[in-house]
Amino acid sequence: MRIGDWDIQIVSGGTFRLDGGAMFGTVPKVIWNKLMPADEENRICMTTNCLLLRSELSGRKHVVLVDTGNGDKEDEAFRGRFQIEGPGVLEASLAKHGVQPEDVTLLVLTHLHFDHAGGATRLDASGAAVPRFPKARVMVQKQELEDARRPNLRVKASYFPWNWEPLETAGLLDTLDGSAELLPGLSVRLAPGHMPGLQIILVKGGGRKLVYPADLIPTSRHIQPAWVMGYDLDVVTCVSERLKLLDEITGSGTVVVFEHDPDIPAGTVSRDEKGKYFVTPVEV
Repeated sequence: MRIGDWDIQIVSGGTFRLDGGAMFGTVPKVIWNKLMPADEENRICMTTNCLLLRSELSGRKHVVLVDTGNGDKEDEAFRGRFQIEGPGVLEASLAKHGVQPEDVTLLVLTHLHFDHAGGATRLDASGAAVPRFPKARVMVQKQELEDARRPNLRVKASYFPWNWEPLETAGLLDTLDGSAELLPGLSVRLAPGHMPGLQIILVKGGGRKLVYPADLIPTSRHIQPAWVMGYDLDVVTCVSERLKLLDEITGSGTVVVFEHDPDIPAGTVSRDEKGKYFVTPVEV
């Protein structure tokens, strides 16, 4: 897909499984289980649809990656708990598009939970965590980095320092303080609720628009504003931010990439005659 100056592909960071009840909060299982069936341990299949953007602006090539999936640093017990897909998935997916880790010039992390930032680092031959994309500047919200360093007890289990500390040590990690244009046609916007420092990605150009809402709307099933997750730290703010985004994009043809949806990676949003939101799949 091309939007403005940007060529865009979805690349996989691998599949994993999370508790379905946690993913759908107060939505009854009898409803969500029909949409995303749970296994014998009540886990539903999730994916990590990362975003690859490439452009040549003012004679300079830009290769941008948004989020990185779970990575492959965790031990066997952790990987088994979440049924995380085997190592090398992200590199293999990038290679299909002719991209190697050293080609990436900019890495944008929507937030620092392990299923989004885990692939930002890897283990070297000595077992030390090092940057996976050694030439990429890494962008994260200042608020998110502060929360990751001193996490609330409610979300502490989602933050692993070896996903970002090696980036700081290497001098690659930059922080943003709110909305910003990173490159022409590519911007981020603060969208709190899931976490105070969550940022979403917007690509615009040529009369077209793409939005990557990350965990603000993790799957196409979460397009209903009140279908929030148990993982959302502030559900009232999350619903408000969803409604604000939906007001902007519904019926506009804006492409939405759903980071954790294994069945509908991308689509456009409309409303039916009863006012209920629905998603029409599109190819990216």
